[in-house]
Amino acid sequence: MEILDVEVEKLVHLTMAKNTWKTYKTALESLAKFSKEYDLNLSWPIQIDVLTRFIAYLSYSGLTSSTINTYLSGISHKHKLLGVTDTTCTLIVSKMLEGVRRKSPKLSDIRAPVTLEILHKIIRSLPFVCSSHYESCLFASAFSLAFFTLLRIGELTADRSTDIGAHTIFINDLSLKFSNCKYELHLKICSSKADQRGISTTLVIPQREADLCPVSMLRAFLGIRYPVTDKPLYLHFNGSPLTRFQFISILKKTLYFCGVKDHIRSHSFRIGGASHYSRMGASDSEIKKWGRWVSDAYTSYIRIW
Repeated sequence: MEILDVEVEKLVHLTMAKNTWKTYKTALESLAKFSKEYDLNLSWPIQIDVLTRFIAYLSYSGLTSSTINTYLSGISHKHKLLGVTDTTCTLIVSKMLEGVRRKSPKLSDIRAPVTLEILHKIIRSLPFVCSSHYESCLFASAFSLAFFTLLRIGELTADRSTDIGAHTIFINDLSLKFSNCKYELHLKICSSKADQRGISTTLVIPQREADLCPVSMLRAFLGIRYPVTDKPLYLHFNGSPLTRFQFISILKKTLYFCGVKDHIRSHSFRIGGASHYSRMGASDSEIKKWGRWVSDAYTSYIRIW
């Protein structure tokens, strides 16, 4: 029986991203801490008075509307897993959440896009901030691919050197095809934040005549890449995977070297790529498809400059 219980837990955990589980765990820990601090009974389903006071506690503590909503989603999810009445769906709770939204208006996204000009600058600066030619080629390819294929950082990197992310692209997920004197990259995204079930999609990226060609930079990196299959696409010279921390660290160093003071973050490549395609005349449906958005959230990524 114990082995079946373990399998049940394993299957349930596969239904959501690891980071979502971590966020939901934080929400439940916060609820438990609150209940203990105010000597309130914590049992499932959560009593309405406990829940409403918890929302007030979060609001008074200065948490944003989006964070409070996420916490409530975690509590709602726990109710559903236990098969008990979900008290987060009551009218008083929805009214309080609306009040929280009105109390703290939604903050604008201050992340600036990586433009073609910025991309050119940071890639040119890589030889000056990287420890070797190998590392320069690795990051040039990763930065270029992130921009032109609208990749999320979790698809390019491992969470840690010993913990490959659930959606990290592997070397086996890509192929290069040659026709009409040009290469074409076929990149299979096996799963993503918006594709937890692993339906997968394949992006086709043609070789560009201009600078910053992601296909040419990828070919240059593959020519010297650590020779191993069944591993993430981006590996260091010693065979260890490129991590999220390392991607962000080198990005910060290149921005400092170039004197770029814009609010550039790892997600700025995705924002910049979507904005670039919009300026080039791509339709909304094309951008949505390339970025693998399942809602209209992509519209908030388009920047005009």
